[in-house]
Amino acid sequence: MKISGYFQAIFLASTILEFGAETKSNKVQRSVLDIMAEDPPLERSVFTRGSISVQEQYLILRMHDIYRSQVNATNMMKLRYHIGISRKAQTLADSCSFKQDISANRAVAELPNVFIGQNICVGSYSWEDCISTWANEMYNFGYGIGSRNGRPVGYYTQMVLWKSMAIGCGFNSCRGNPFYVCNYAYGQYRNEQKLPYKPGAQCTDCPNSCTEQAFCGIQHTLNNYCLCSKWSY
Repeated sequence: MKISGYFQAIFLASTILEFGAETKSNKVQRSVLDIMAEDPPLERSVFTRGSISVQEQYLILRMHDIYRSQVNATNMMKLRYHIGISRKAQTLADSCSFKQDISANRAVAELPNVFIGQNICVGSYSWEDCISTWANEMYNFGYGIGSRNGRPVGYYTQMVLWKSMAIGCGFNSCRGNPFYVCNYAYGQYRNEQKLPYKPGAQCTDCPNSCTEQAFCGIQHTLNNYCLCSKWSY
């Protein structure tokens, strides 16, 4: 799938975020895509080739980075795009099943014993809409509680899971119905939907490898989760 008018879409998007008490004092945040509009020109050489275009990889990573940076987490890892993970996501998208697959089908050979998480959406007309839909579950989320109202939170908590360090996505138009899939390493376990990150001042668990004032850098070994050789392209 290609994004037409990609940068135009950034300027036209108007999703405004409000955060709960566990983030930034309930104040209204700027639009994610407004923030992206201020980014420097896209550096294409950073990204790998695959079923998702370079522009889409940038959009997916950047939106996740912004949402992840807007929670006060001491240990939030920096995400990278992983082509092996994306191949598994594309396999599910190509199946047109419109549902999550089993964890064994998500496993990536070059990441042995790494549990892979998964977010999906059906019917959205763009990656922006899809990722925003996942993120909007934040309104159902309470830190240490999980769902405050019985509504889903799992897509949002996967997006802000501290130990997720790699993402790969797939897309297919199934009989005219868009089907989006993103897989994550690491995935979350059910208990982590209540505690997806450690609250506190950003980067305090990795003061020597903080990037963008919010993330623990990819070369940092954090509680043995960052096995850095695995995340190279």
